[in-house]
Amino acid sequence: MKTLKKVTRLAFVFALFLLGTTAFAQQANSSNPRASLTAEQRAQAQVQRYQKQLNLTPEQTVKITAIVTASVQEMDKLRTPGTRPDRQAMQAEAQKRAQEINAILTPAQQEKFAAMLAKQMEQGQGRGGRQPIKGTNKTKGDI
Repeated sequence: MKTLKKVTRLAFVFALFLLGTTAFAQQANSSNPRASLTAEQRAQAQVQRYQKQLNLTPEQTVKITAIVTASVQEMDKLRTPGTRPDRQAMQAEAQKRAQEINAILTPAQQEKFAAMLAKQMEQGQGRGGRQPIKGTNKTKGDI
């Protein structure tokens, strides 16, 4: 009888362990919803944010969709699994994308776009992005 209780307890503890690790694994996978999206889906989501925040015209939307899609695909190429991403190349691609988008926007939209980029840079600091040191154009990595 004692052996049966021990086996039952052990089975119960093991079942709890399996449930806990499964829940943890699912939580880890859901922590980054972008990881499961394709490049085209990520690009489309970004264009939708731009449409909403910048009030893009249909012509602007078509042009910006092409720019963002190409840029997201290029960024994916730079993130080769098993290797460390080339940060400088990724920053250059992001800057190129921003310049191309900025050229399509009206002056009022350009102001909003600059504010959006500044906010993204500020939020990126929490994710380990290199941020300018206050009062300079340099990051800690540049010094």
